[in-house]
Amino acid sequence: MKVNVESLPFDKMFEAIEVRLGAKEDSIDILLVDAPMVANYTAKGYLADLYSYVGEKSKGNITETSLGAGTIDGKLMALPLNSSTVNLYYNKEIFKEKGIEVPPENVDERWTWEKVVDVAKKLTYEKDGRQIYGLCFEQIGRPYQLLPLAQSLGAEEFVNKDGSKTEGYTNSEEMVKACQFYYDTFNTWNISPRISADDAVSYFTGGQVAMFIGGPWQIPSMTEAGMDFGIAPHPYFEGGEVVTPTGSWYVGVSNYSKNKEEAAKFVEFITTNDDACQMNYDIGKNLPCNIHVLEAIDNDSAYESFPDNSMKLAVYESINTAKARPQMAGYAEWQSVMEKTYSDIMNGSNPKEALDLAVAEIDKQLEKYKK
Repeated sequence: MKVNVESLPFDKMFEAIEVRLGAKEDSIDILLVDAPMVANYTAKGYLADLYSYVGEKSKGNITETSLGAGTIDGKLMALPLNSSTVNLYYNKEIFKEKGIEVPPENVDERWTWEKVVDVAKKLTYEKDGRQIYGLCFEQIGRPYQLLPLAQSLGAEEFVNKDGSKTEGYTNSEEMVKACQFYYDTFNTWNISPRISADDAVSYFTGGQVAMFIGGPWQIPSMTEAGMDFGIAPHPYFEGGEVVTPTGSWYVGVSNYSKNKEEAAKFVEFITTNDDACQMNYDIGKNLPCNIHVLEAIDNDSAYESFPDNSMKLAVYESINTAKARPQMAGYAEWQSVMEKTYSDIMNGSNPKEALDLAVAEIDKQLEKYKK
């Protein structure tokens, strides 16, 4: 089998998919799909159902959460190429300076958000004319890292079953409580800096943030900065569920391809075959979705030492605590409104009022997807 690869800049890829598959071009056989866009592309008819092409053994090689994120209404619309997770990182020097014990590495002793806030207040101070903050999210204002707040509090759905209504879901009691927590970090406790997501990493590596919620992909930046940092499990709310974000790139077959079966077999191979998944991990070091590769990482002594031990933590979270973003045809619209809403809340808007306005706007935009 010969595969011709067509590469595009990140910001041009989504546009090209819309233009070319929107025109029902048959020149594309396989496409990369961002996890939350699987439902959107399915609703638009861009993706072929892979269920009959992919064997049960292959499906069983993938973690349940990752397989589920590619399944829409019982149809397998895309397979995961890799996954992701998020950890709690901390600046050891700041903790030492304030005489505070660092977060434990043991997943069974992970800190609650209540504990994080209590410590973050003590680690928010001014030093040499610079403001030090106790806590910062890497993806400020972005649902990927912020939805676990609501999910830990019990939020299960952010849209109704047919994907047409967010009223009562995206502004649920749990979501309001989670957004109140987010509001408080900036406006009540003043433990988080009002900055953009683009500046978050530099604030942490530059020594202006004590605790940082971020992905393992930022470890090279921390190492290159020469900072003395530690890694701990993602927090959860006291009495709530332990939830971590997940999801990354998926691979699908174009519904307009003239080579669906051959394309599907290739997709099955690169996303479920043990050797192919191991090679993909060796090259990119992105968290795999293949259960056997995850187990190999967990059993490999090479991942016992810091900071490579973060991958063992990632494996645990991937199998035990990971929850995907909501599946809905209008995810792009939902995310766009929610990013603005999170920004408004950060800047002082009442969380409930902001969410109520958000769902009203989102539901208007979702009307075009109603069957």
